[in-house]
Amino acid sequence: MGATAKPAPELYTDGVAFNDRTGQLNDWRELLYLGLEPDTVGGGFYNEKADILLNYVRRDPAYHIITFVGDRYMNRFVAGQRRIYFIADGDADPKLICYPFRALDWHLVFEDTICKTFAMLKDIKNRRKTEG
Repeated sequence: MGATAKPAPELYTDGVAFNDRTGQLNDWRELLYLGLEPDTVGGGFYNEKADILLNYVRRDPAYHIITFVGDRYMNRFVAGQRRIYFIADGDADPKLICYPFRALDWHLVFEDTICKTFAMLKDIKNRRKTEG
């Protein structure tokens, strides 16, 4: 019997590069088209929908789950409280981990994300037809 080495995780701090590689779906309209209703504008699902996502990826192996755990994104399902889950259709390597808040420019990326979210919300609001 010999010692076995556990493969080292591949770490990212660039959230965009991580999203591109894993194929994380952030567009809520695309998720609605797939029959999934996200809990966040950025395509996230809370704990209550974990079973729905697990069933979805079992039915369609082209997709996998990404879990946001505290300060990092893990390219696999991680059960637990206070998790946010995402669906992805790219590289499903479970060793991929992203620590976006360790990047030197994380505050700029966060600001850009907030601006994109407000633009999306404005788009939703402006598409409603109201009388009066």
